[in-house]
Amino acid sequence: MKRLFRLLLILGLAAGTWSCADDGTPSVSINGGTDFLSLDHLARSGKITVNAPAPWSVTLAPENYGQDEKPDWLTLSAEEGPAGYSEIDVTFAENPGPARSASLLFSCDGKTLAFTVSQSAGGTGFDAPDYYFYISVGTMPTLYSGLHLLSHDKPSYVSYERASTFDAAEFPDRAFVYPVADPTGHATNEELRAMSEAMKRRILEINAEDPTAVFGLWVDDLRCRLGYDWFVAQGIDSARVKVTMLSDGTATYNNFHNYFGDAATAEQNWNDYAAEVEALDWNHGGRYPETRAPEEFASYTWPYYLSTRPDYRLMLQNSSLMESSCPFIADRLAAMKMESVQPYELLTALPEASKQQFYRMAKFDYARFAGLFDLSPKKNIIIIGTSHSSAASEQQQAAYVERIIQQYGSDYDIFFKPHPADSSSAGYPDRFEGLTLLPGQMPFEIFVWALLDKIDMIGGYPSTTFISVPLDKVGFLFAADADGLVRPLNILFRDAANVEWIQ
Repeated sequence: MKRLFRLLLILGLAAGTWSCADDGTPSVSINGGTDFLSLDHLARSGKITVNAPAPWSVTLAPENYGQDEKPDWLTLSAEEGPAGYSEIDVTFAENPGPARSASLLFSCDGKTLAFTVSQSAGGTGFDAPDYYFYISVGTMPTLYSGLHLLSHDKPSYVSYERASTFDAAEFPDRAFVYPVADPTGHATNEELRAMSEAMKRRILEINAEDPTAVFGLWVDDLRCRLGYDWFVAQGIDSARVKVTMLSDGTATYNNFHNYFGDAATAEQNWNDYAAEVEALDWNHGGRYPETRAPEEFASYTWPYYLSTRPDYRLMLQNSSLMESSCPFIADRLAAMKMESVQPYELLTALPEASKQQFYRMAKFDYARFAGLFDLSPKKNIIIIGTSHSSAASEQQQAAYVERIIQQYGSDYDIFFKPHPADSSSAGYPDRFEGLTLLPGQMPFEIFVWALLDKIDMIGGYPSTTFISVPLDKVGFLFAADADGLVRPLNILFRDAANVEWIQ
C-alpha cells in the first residue's frame, strides 16, 4: 500500500501563544510564539521572553517526559512577572550525561500554557538519530538515501524530486514518502514547496512529542542549506541535527575545482562562503523563516565549508578527487569531514531481504540480469555506449564494439549498454555474434552495483558511472589518455595502469 506523508497539527497545550480573548484583548506570547527552547550540551544559560496582557507565573512540571521530581539542572531567574514584556534567564548545570528536558507551565489570566526546555547530549554521532529525513534531487543522492534508509529501523520521511527513481509503494512501512502527482516524472515546484512546508511542520511535531529527539538529514550537497532552514531556523539546537551531505556526482568535484582550484582566488572564495554560513543564527535560528521557493533550496557554495562545522559531513564516492593547488585550501581539505563511501558498499552491507527490497524500490529485476551473466562459464564484459549526433559517431561506436569482440570474445561474454538516446545499437545482436544488448533505459548504476561479483571487466565511453565502480574493474576506455577526460575522470584515471586506451 502506498504510504503518504500525513500532515498533522500540533494539538493540546503545546503552543507558544494563546489566541485573543473573547473581548479581543492581546494574547500572551512566549519566546515570540514558539513552544520550546532547545540548546546544546555546552549551554549554561538561555533566555525566555514573555509578552503578556496580565501578570503571569511559571512553574516546573515534574510529571512531564517521565521525570518524577523537579529537575535540579535548570534554574529560572523569575517565576512570575507583570503584564507587558519580561525576560527570564535560564541557567543550566553542566550536562555530562544524556539529553534532558523539562516542561514549564505558564499561567496568565486563568489560562495555562506548556513550554519545553531541552538540552542535547554531548558526543552524539551520525548514527544517533531517532528520526531520519531524506531529501534529494539528483539520482545519485536519491540512491544513496534509499540504501541508507534500509540499513536501520527508524521512522523516516522521504522526498525525491525525480519521482521515477523509486516506486514509493515499495518503501518499508516506517517510511513516509511525500507524494507527487506524476510518479513517472518529476516533482513540480509547487509540490516541492508544499513538501518543504510539510516537512518543517513534521519536524516541529516530532520536537513537541520528543523534545530531546536527534534528527538525521540526508540531503544533496547542492541543497545543504535545508539543514539550517528546516531545523535550526525553527529553533532546533544544531547539535541535535546530524547532516549528511550527499555527493551529487561530478558536480561535487567540478564545483570544488571551480571555486577553489585557482590559487589566486581560492582563499577569498572560501572565506566569502564561510562568512555566508556564519552569518546565520546557529544558536537560536530565525523562528519560522519565510518560505523559500524551490530554486532557493540550492546552496552550491556551502557544502565544503559546512563540512568543517560540527555535525556536518560530506559523503562522496572518492575524496581523493578533491584537489587544489592552493596551500590554504589544502589545509581546509584536511579539516573537512569527508567520507568516501561507494553506493555498492552500502548495498553489499545490507542483509539479503533489504537488498531485495531495494531492488523492488528501484524497479530492478535482479534475477533476470543475474541469469544473463550465468548462461555460460565465460567471464563477462560490459561495454558502455554513448549518444550520437552524426552517422560518423554511430559508425565509430560500432567499430569500437567490433574491436572489443575481436580482442575479448573468445574468453568473455560481451554485453553492450547503450545510451538511453542511442537507437543505432538496436541491431547489434544480429550484427555482432555473441553480443547481448542490455536495456538502454534501465538504472545502470544499480545494475553494476548489484552484479559486481559477476562483472569481470567494464569499459567504453567515458561516463560518470566509472566514479562509482571499483577502478580495478575498468579495463579499457575509448579515449586517448586521462588528460583528455572531463573532471574528475581525468584525476581518477591518470594513474590507472590497468586501463587500455583505445582511440
